[in-house]
Amino acid sequence: MDFVLPAPVKEALAKLEAAGYAAYAVGGCVRDHVLGMEPHDYDICTSAKPEEMQRVFKNERTIETGVKHGTLTVLLSGMPLEITTFRVDGEYLDGRHPASVEFAAKVEDDLSRRDFTINAMAYSPKTGLVDPFGGQADCNKGLLRCVGEAEQRFGEDALRILRALRFSARLGFPIEEATARAAHAGRDMLQKISRERIAVELTGTLMGAHCAQVLADFPDVLCAAIPDLETLVYSDRWPHTLRTLSYTPQDPTLRWAALLLEAPRPDRPDLPHEILQGLKMPTKLCETVRKLTFYPYRDSRNGLPPIRWLLMKLGLEQTEQMLLLLEADMLALRPASSEQAIREEYQQYREELHRHLDENVCYSLSQLAVNGQDMAKAGLRGPQIGQTLNRLLLQVVMNELPNEREALMNAVHQEKKEQ
Repeated sequence: MDFVLPAPVKEALAKLEAAGYAAYAVGGCVRDHVLGMEPHDYDICTSAKPEEMQRVFKNERTIETGVKHGTLTVLLSGMPLEITTFRVDGEYLDGRHPASVEFAAKVEDDLSRRDFTINAMAYSPKTGLVDPFGGQADCNKGLLRCVGEAEQRFGEDALRILRALRFSARLGFPIEEATARAAHAGRDMLQKISRERIAVELTGTLMGAHCAQVLADFPDVLCAAIPDLETLVYSDRWPHTLRTLSYTPQDPTLRWAALLLEAPRPDRPDLPHEILQGLKMPTKLCETVRKLTFYPYRDSRNGLPPIRWLLMKLGLEQTEQMLLLLEADMLALRPASSEQAIREEYQQYREELHRHLDENVCYSLSQLAVNGQDMAKAGLRGPQIGQTLNRLLLQVVMNELPNEREALMNAVHQEKKEQ
C-alpha cells in the first residue's frame, strides 16, 4: 500500500534513514490513510534517540517537546513534526501514566504499547505498512479493538475507555465484544482521570456523527464519567435525549446542550451548569448551555416565545443556537412524518429573526430610544433607572409601546403619577 505523504514528512523520514536509522509515520495519520481520510497531522517514530535526532536535524529548528520521553518536534518547511524514539512503557501505577519508559529497538515493540489496532500501524516508503496487530483488517471491517488484552490496555490507562467511545462515535465503528466488555467492567477506573481529560474525550464523543448510538450502548460508562447524569440516563427521558442528539448540529455547545437538555431537576434546576463547571469546561460554554437549557427559554412544546423576546433575553448568537436546539428537540419528539413540517416551521422562525435584524427592531437597551440620562432627568435615581429601562424594553419588545422617545417618556411620567 502506497501513501501520499506530505513533502516535509518524506524529507524527515529520508534524513533519518540516510543517517542509518529506521523511521516511520505512525498512529492516527496511518489509520486515516488506510481509511481513505485526510490526516490532520503526522507523527513519526524512529530508532534514533533524542540526541541522535538532534544531530540529524542540526540544521533545522527543533523544540524539545519531551526529550525525557524521547520526543522532539522538528519544523520542516513550516510543518511541525513530532518525532519520538521507539519505546515501551514501564509499569502503570496510577491508572493513567507509565512510571517509566524504555527506548526500544524495533517499531513492533513501540506499536505493541498502543491502544487500538487501528492506531497501531506504521508506514514508510522504504518498508511499506507495518501492521503486526491487524489494524488494516479492522479498518476494513470497521471494528474498534484493543491491542492485546483489553483489560490490560484499560487497566494501564483508563482514559482509553473514553477514547474507545470517541473513536466509535467518530468513525461509526462498533466496539469489538471483548473490548466492549472490558470497557463496561473497567468504568469505575474513570474516577482516577482528571475532569479536564474526561471533558475533552466526552466532547469528542459528542461531536461524532454516531454519538447517540455509542451513548445508547455505553450509558454506564457515561454515568461513571459524569455521575450526576444517572437520574437522566436511567429514566424514560433518555431515549428522547439520544434522539435529540442525533438531530443536533455537530457543534460542541449545541451537543452538550442537547445532552443536558433534560437533565435539570426540581431540586437542581442548574444541574447542566454544575456538570460543565465540574468538568472545568470554558466559561462561555458553561454559561451558554445554562441559558439554552433553562426551561422558560425553551418551552417550545407549548409554543415558541416571541423571537424578539428571545433576542432580548439571549442576544443574537444564543437565539440562533436556541432555534437549532429547539428544532432538534421537536424533531426528536414528533414522528418522522412531521420532519419536513418542523424544518419548515423553524426556517420561518429564522427568517423572522433575520427580518427583525434587517429592520433594526429593538431588542436591547442600546437600541432603546431613551437612556439612563433621560431617566435621571425624569427624577429617577439608583436602581430605579435600570429597572425602569428594562421594563420599557420589555414593553417595546412585546409591542405594548413603540420605540419612540416621546411615547416612552410619557409612560415613565404616567407611572410616576400613579405611584
